[in-house]
Amino acid sequence: MKAKTTLVLNQNLVKLLRLLQDGQYHDGTSIGKTLNITRGGVWKLIKKLEQYQVAFTSMKGKGYQLNEPLILLDGEKIQNSLGKIPLKIEVLEKVDSTNQYLKLSQAPIEEVRVCLSEMQTKGRGRLNRSWYSPFGKNIYFSMRYPFQKDLSELSGLSLVVALSVAHTLNTIIGFQEKIKLKWPNDVIVQGEKMAGILIEIQAESNGFSQVVIGIGINVNETDADQNNITQPWSSLKKITGINYDRNGICAELISKLLSYLQRFSVSGLSDFNTEWQERDLLFGKAVELMSGNQPYSGIAQGIDAQGHLVLKLADGSLKGFSSGDTSLRKQ
Repeated sequence: MKAKTTLVLNQNLVKLLRLLQDGQYHDGTSIGKTLNITRGGVWKLIKKLEQYQVAFTSMKGKGYQLNEPLILLDGEKIQNSLGKIPLKIEVLEKVDSTNQYLKLSQAPIEEVRVCLSEMQTKGRGRLNRSWYSPFGKNIYFSMRYPFQKDLSELSGLSLVVALSVAHTLNTIIGFQEKIKLKWPNDVIVQGEKMAGILIEIQAESNGFSQVVIGIGINVNETDADQNNITQPWSSLKKITGINYDRNGICAELISKLLSYLQRFSVSGLSDFNTEWQERDLLFGKAVELMSGNQPYSGIAQGIDAQGHLVLKLADGSLKGFSSGDTSLRKQ
């Protein structure tokens, strides 16, 4: 059973937004003829755009005009960009959480599945924090991936996923500055968070595990939305000034993520040590860490073989942490 707020993407909504992409005014009568729906049907679509806070202008006698481009996600377009990679892609209009949707999926467990949604009503990040998920702006992505591994062999997976996201974003942005990662998996660009990751593992029998990988990437988020975000943040549009078609980014992300997961499945975390060191935001810096309810501070020494963060404490001892919330110590 799927989450109650799950909505399959309305194809008339897709057609309407394609029609409005030219930036011109379109009146209700012409929209109805083009979409082959009644004026009442057009009105319902316009009310849905208002509900989703899509910015458009309405002018009597002229019709409706988008204030900025909005290209919706298209599973077929993404799949075609990937070629013959065997996976199932679903694109939803609205869902509680893409991770939760895949966790409830009854599809064959050996099948790689991807869920994308234009909006989440209960998007989550690490430590059960909410993830701001407005309609049509960003990427809300989950992949269900099967591993022929025990739970103990998946230590460090979140770091590998973070590396794949950073590689994807560096490819998209195209600048030389390396995108940094704040352990365990925050993706940081110019000191601000652009992407977050939530991994949930379902251990099966006979050394088999299903992993649901949730990734949120700020793409076309703008300053107008910042009151809804409680930490320093960035987006692709904020960095470059470009309004992105998210379909190409999703295809790049899926390709990179599958490549990194396959490498991890064969070689483990050790195959990524050099890449992690190059992107490690915390290495050699004074760090505050909250592990459970216990605070720690020390100098970050990188990660160990299990992907645990290693801190050099005030007494000179080294201590590893498998989980926790980190921040750079204020001077």
